[in-house]
Amino acid sequence: MEKIKTVIVDDKKDIRTNLEILLNSSNEIICIGTFPNYDIAVKEIPKINPDVILMDINMPGKSGIECVKTLKPILPKTQFIMLTMYDDSDSVFEALRVGATGFLLKRTPPTKILEGVKEVYAGGSPMSMEIARMVVGSFKTESKKNDIQSKLTDREWEILEHLSKGMRYKEIAEELFISIETVRSHLRKIYEKLQVRSATEAVLKYLNK
Repeated sequence: MEKIKTVIVDDKKDIRTNLEILLNSSNEIICIGTFPNYDIAVKEIPKINPDVILMDINMPGKSGIECVKTLKPILPKTQFIMLTMYDDSDSVFEALRVGATGFLLKRTPPTKILEGVKEVYAGGSPMSMEIARMVVGSFKTESKKNDIQSKLTDREWEILEHLSKGMRYKEIAEELFISIETVRSHLRKIYEKLQVRSATEAVLKYLNK
């Protein structure tokens, strides 16, 4: 059986070495290259056309996300697993947007990393439990926000957005070219629709807290 060709991109030499040893310990996987940064990775990786790339998200200079963004159009069939120290939602969603398929915390047990490589090669999306929970939680939050938005008019939603940024009624009125009394009138309707009694409660509902 042909082995899964993998590549590692990480600025830390000890991590690259340990991952390379781990990957080569599998009968089904082979590491065909390791690279320390964006510049070398984007130059050399297209030449060897790997099946799977283990990519560090946070590297000095250009990040792993920028590396995926550059490489994915050149290597559309290559699968990218992002390796991160933290379950950072912004980084995860940005990496997804540019073409990453899997996400594993660096503290993931070695056997799980090998399983992740095989899973992503087979068409799956391996994800550490902590990151999976965070992603699900973010989708739930977005769903709640959409539910709230559907209850309000565009103007009411706009006012609530400004309110959530800490703007005062006078500032909102000036920003939207309406009177303070019109702002208050919209807020009364917002309170009624969201079943709250104050601007603070309305903002907390907007922020899903």
